[in-house]
Amino acid sequence: MKKIIAVGISPSLELITCKALELIKKAPVVLVYDNDFPFNLQELLKDKKVIKLKPGFKEPNVIEENIRVIESLEEEWGVFLEIGDSSIRNPLYYHILGRYKVFEIERVPGVSSVTAVFSRLGINAEHFCVIGAEEESLLDSLIDRCDLFVIINIHKENLKIFDKLREHSYVVTFVKDCYNEGKEISNEMKWDTYWMIAVARKRENPSGNEEAKIAT
Repeated sequence: MKKIIAVGISPSLELITCKALELIKKAPVVLVYDNDFPFNLQELLKDKKVIKLKPGFKEPNVIEENIRVIESLEEEWGVFLEIGDSSIRNPLYYHILGRYKVFEIERVPGVSSVTAVFSRLGINAEHFCVIGAEEESLLDSLIDRCDLFVIINIHKENLKIFDKLREHSYVVTFVKDCYNEGKEISNEMKWDTYWMIAVARKRENPSGNEEAKIAT
């Protein structure tokens, strides 16, 4: 295979674009992340040739195996399915290929999980900052300068970032499975799942209680 089209399939099948559906229908082979998805892909991929690729996470041997598998495919091109938009922390680039530029990659956008969460929470954003939960030093340089943060890549070892935000009068809201059956909203992190985004908004009234308005 020479070319991969990274297709954003949005955070829910309710939001998937016509372009994504068209490309999946035409694709001779579909590449997917070997992990649980927040919704069932069975009907979407019915009668398709599907290749599952493992996340590398700094493991060169896994990344090298992914590259070998893709190179061995006889098809000239295929699609890689990415939840949300295909450009934001795309696992194809970071975790599947390990930043190696081995194949021609084209990106097709989808509905971003970030903007889907904004819609779910009724947020009208003039500006915002997106950071990973592990990027505490970046938060330190931006806190109190940005009124609205979106925090992604949340893991248990990174939770102190939320304590810091609350100390600076931000209200933190966690959203799980934004537009799917398992969707939940909470002011506390109650789940251990990759399919979660946190939003932190600066209190308009630091002495007030805004949690009740947000977690609905």
